[in-house]
Amino acid sequence: MRGKPRSAWSQFSRTSVALLSCASGMLFTTTQSALSEPIKQIVSVKISTDPIRRIEDLKDLSKFDILGVSLREGLAEIALSSSALSQLKDMGFQIEFSPLNAQLQRETLEPYFTPSEVLDSLSSLSQSYPALTELKTIGQTRRKRAIQALVVSSEPSNQNRPTILFNAMHHAREVMTTEVVMHMAQVLLRGYGVDPEITHWLDTARIILVPQVNPDGNQLVHEGQAMWRKNAWESEGRTFGVDINRNYPTLWGACNGSSTNKSNDSFRGPEASSEPETKAMIALIQSERPVANISYHSFSEMILYPYGCRKEANPSLELFKSIGADMKANVIDDAGKTNTYSLGTPPELLYEADGTDADWQFREAGVLAFAMEVNGRLQGFQPSHKRWRDITVVRQEGAWKTLIRRTLEQGVQGQILSRQLGEVSYRIAKVLNGEREDFTGGDKSVKPFRTRSADGFVFNTLLPGEYQLSFSLGDTPTKTVNFTVKQGEVTDLGDIRL
Repeated sequence: MRGKPRSAWSQFSRTSVALLSCASGMLFTTTQSALSEPIKQIVSVKISTDPIRRIEDLKDLSKFDILGVSLREGLAEIALSSSALSQLKDMGFQIEFSPLNAQLQRETLEPYFTPSEVLDSLSSLSQSYPALTELKTIGQTRRKRAIQALVVSSEPSNQNRPTILFNAMHHAREVMTTEVVMHMAQVLLRGYGVDPEITHWLDTARIILVPQVNPDGNQLVHEGQAMWRKNAWESEGRTFGVDINRNYPTLWGACNGSSTNKSNDSFRGPEASSEPETKAMIALIQSERPVANISYHSFSEMILYPYGCRKEANPSLELFKSIGADMKANVIDDAGKTNTYSLGTPPELLYEADGTDADWQFREAGVLAFAMEVNGRLQGFQPSHKRWRDITVVRQEGAWKTLIRRTLEQGVQGQILSRQLGEVSYRIAKVLNGEREDFTGGDKSVKPFRTRSADGFVFNTLLPGEYQLSFSLGDTPTKTVNFTVKQGEVTDLGDIRL
């Protein structure tokens, strides 16, 4: 369908043409340390509302920087250089000037958190609530900025509790995501001893918050590069950046869901887990062993779950769908409505994405890992802080509170007793009509799970049904335990002697 409109949409208005023609006057500013980029503009591109044709449209658009989409409106917001505009038009897409261009003209990001303010705020919370928090530096960026995590619990150092992780800002320009996680810290800490449900959560579980995975990239955004997405990886003396959320080792570069071009916004890095930010998150998950996670992104009003490659089957799909549907029913969109977020995998809703944190967390650590795309296309990455910050963070409460509830309400737990706890691992499988289906799949090259604590604590969120736990010491199978999960109950296996 190249060379002609792909779907019914009005041709350019004279105003749109004029705006697009003069858009080259918009400066996409850079710092001296960063790679100079062409002047950019943002356009709204009409895409099909038919799921199959939409996939093809987004695949064709993937050579450009896709900022976000609206599935209901059939629109994608694309950032491109002026020279690429004619190329996009020649591909047969219909385009109009995007309202998000106004965000490129801002001199400041208003009161959105800077990297130093994140650290100051986390330190202040830790000092104000010393009995409920533990502040950890989990890594350091290429530019020597600390990446920090705040553990929130009535016993923050007690790993013999189910742990739930929330992280934000893998992508530097997605400034609202940090606000969501920082707000979460305030709600949890202020609610302890006041709100019975929050008190119960913090008395029985641990919540870990990483508000800013990519502070180097975010600093570039605050210095004027509004559309900067990646970290601050350098090559040949220039800052190109790596897309941290294409740098995880699981499915790294597996399905054309990232780029080998270091100038591309989805550059996956010179090798898997090459980046300090990726290493920091991997180390955190390996040490803290969470049961579930939300990674916050923007924008498109979506709830995403593994896998990012179309060919990969998710054996726990029904569990992800069930929890995701509850999150969808409780999150409020920019229009003030519930049950409108799109729910599915990246290939179903957007495009293939390989090397993501959600895929690594699920396959390698058994984490029920979701990604939330907050805000709609009219707000973009950097909505007015004064108008949208408080509205957005409050409306997101329904989703993350739902994840905590669902994580803790039903599944299995137990305590392994063994003199060789450091060598203990396990696999979990659902048993249906005598057939076993592994939690993360039948690929035995995937590592079995470690226990949730060094003391041998086991916890998994599951749907009702019949299951089997298979324990090993090193590479040697040692014990199998069959059990039943009932609706709304956590089955306690008690002490498991190996």
